[in-house]
Amino acid sequence: PNGSPVAFLRNRDVRLSVSRRSAPMPFYFRNADGDELYFIHRGNGVIETDFGPLTFEPGDYIILPRAVTYRVVPETSDNFFLIIESQSEFDQPDKGLIGQHALYDPGLIVTPEPLPILDDSREWEIRIKAGEEFSSVVYPFNPMDVVGWKGDLTAWKINLRDIRPVMSHRAHLPPSAHTTFVTQGAVVCSFVPRPLEEDPEAVRVPFFHRNTDYDEFIFYHDGDFFSRDNIKPGMVTLHPRGIHHGPHPKALAAQKKK
Repeated sequence: PNGSPVAFLRNRDVRLSVSRRSAPMPFYFRNADGDELYFIHRGNGVIETDFGPLTFEPGDYIILPRAVTYRVVPETSDNFFLIIESQSEFDQPDKGLIGQHALYDPGLIVTPEPLPILDDSREWEIRIKAGEEFSSVVYPFNPMDVVGWKGDLTAWKINLRDIRPVMSHRAHLPPSAHTTFVTQGAVVCSFVPRPLEEDPEAVRVPFFHRNTDYDEFIFYHDGDFFSRDNIKPGMVTLHPRGIHHGPHPKALAAQKKK
């Protein structure tokens, strides 16, 4: 319970970590190094924040801005959280001509309501990460005693089921059409179930390509990804920029049947 998420990939813009936390954190955490995006692959519970609690379930994206104080309180034991830490804020992408209600309705964003915890029967540690070092501040009361907040900075969440992808009947759209969050150095895209292209001449699986500006990291949450073989939920693939990649041979052969 006293452990921290394990980082497994990083560059100068983002760091990727996994948490399999199975018990409530006995401390609060505050990341002064970057903003965090939690993706809930497995598990249910609550994240207590100083803006109020946010419940979580599989498929949730949860934004925790830099220096927000929080504590993960899982209700299940088999949990799997993917965490992306960014040097800059996670913003919504520019919707352009498709309008403000794509790729999800802003009204479906969940923000917390203050719910002060006034049980002061014990001391509470706040563990602060700054400059890759940890410091601790110990309060003689529970620091989640906030009774109100205002402004446009807050923890918030959106679930995958509320994302409605842009679709095309004739042309295979590039991954950027499915962008969910944007930072200064990275984008986060969500590939959710959708009808494939119907035109007989359309390319239904991604064409072979090599990225010039981004490394491409894919986390597989659920379902049957149409361009990969032998991939199961919880796996990841990494495609460094400059190295060409594309659909597996079985995916190429089966694309007309999809």
